[in-house]
Amino acid sequence: MKALSWTNFALGMWLIAAPFVLLYRGTQAALWDDVTVGLLIAAYSLWRALEIEQLIVGNWIVGALGLWALVSPFVLHFSNKTIAMRNNVIVGAAVTIVTIWLAANPWRHQDHRAH
Repeated sequence: MKALSWTNFALGMWLIAAPFVLLYRGTQAALWDDVTVGLLIAAYSLWRALEIEQLIVGNWIVGALGLWALVSPFVLHFSNKTIAMRNNVIVGAAVTIVTIWLAANPWRHQDHRAH
């Protein structure tokens, strides 16, 4: 399902933009974390969506990045910055759920055209 890879791509792009759109203040850790993790999520998801190569490990990497986005406010100590924390938890959970769905249903992502 390319749509789910595109969904993760959009979530990655949102993570890149979020520190500037939501005006994270006083937390460089959140800004750099979101930009870096967002770039990686977007890149791996774009790779998968465009089917450049069957990069199965890419799903696992995106899943791990989603989990990192989910827990990073607590690990990097910006959980007291409510907007940044909520954004990371929501986006991280969404990326993780989408990636689990992709990994659990690989047959749905194959091309089923008749020959």
